[in-house]
Amino acid sequence: MKNADLELLRSLWMPHSHVIDENCPQSLKVWLTDGNYYLNNNPPSLSIFVNNSEDFKKSISVDAFRLTMHAAQTLFELEKASAYLKFTSWQVIQTYYAAFFAAHALLRFFGKSFSHLESGHVNFLKQRCASEAGYTPDIPSTYYLIEYNAFDNNISFNRFGESHKDLWKCFNTLIKDISNSALTLRASEQRKQNLSQIFASMSEAICCRCRYQGGNWLSVKRNDVNYKSMHGVWFPFSKSVPNFNAIFRKMRDWRHCNIIYEDPNNIKNEIEKFFSTSISIVDLALSIATDYQFISKKPGKRSGDFSRLIRISAT
Repeated sequence: MKNADLELLRSLWMPHSHVIDENCPQSLKVWLTDGNYYLNNNPPSLSIFVNNSEDFKKSISVDAFRLTMHAAQTLFELEKASAYLKFTSWQVIQTYYAAFFAAHALLRFFGKSFSHLESGHVNFLKQRCASEAGYTPDIPSTYYLIEYNAFDNNISFNRFGESHKDLWKCFNTLIKDISNSALTLRASEQRKQNLSQIFASMSEAICCRCRYQGGNWLSVKRNDVNYKSMHGVWFPFSKSVPNFNAIFRKMRDWRHCNIIYEDPNNIKNEIEKFFSTSISIVDLALSIATDYQFISKKPGKRSGDFSRLIRISAT
């Protein structure tokens, strides 16, 4: 992502996850058992009031960097030489998971964590809510969008059921919200429109022009390849499958967040569109992580491994 767009984007993510202190000892799930917060009286739902927003932001930002590293490592492994000239099935699956990890990371940079809460977590939260707020919340062990509101320091828990389909639904909601919020920022009309269009185009791409309203088109394509052997990426390859090296050359500068790719919505070839859409999501996550480091000035416990992975992958 361009530096000018990143600078404008800061006001939308920084209130939710930015803290300069790199000493971030715990993940969000650990924070839920050890954190400094109150249980709100909000039956039958679970709601938390955060006493120390800095500690919460540390936990969600360390998770965001961890998942960004997963995306970067997957991209590095994808970059390795293939036995085939064609874009293969496993490269499709790797590309999908790079985007999947990046989407998880981006949610966290914006103060939202799509997480699975195991029985130990929900039992702890139920017991604490019963003792402090006087009721037992309806929170089974499943997936939740754990969402932080930076303006009132409250955290809500919205229940979901599927690890991939619902992740993309939450991610699509996020990028549509960013697209709308970009238009309210203090900047020239052209800058606001350009930033808004980046996220509007991303939403259009993951919805495949409204064919998948929940934004799970990438997941559907991955499933088609993985479970149905579709799209000609298994040997013998279809003539329509693009040359992998040819399309990967467009993103050879991914470590510097300087990927050259066209709007995925303008690409006719289905597999190439899948690749471009996925990489645009990874590029956004890497760009925000890099910008986060730039603002924080000096990598430490939280972001140091991210820098090291980028350096190692470049050698």
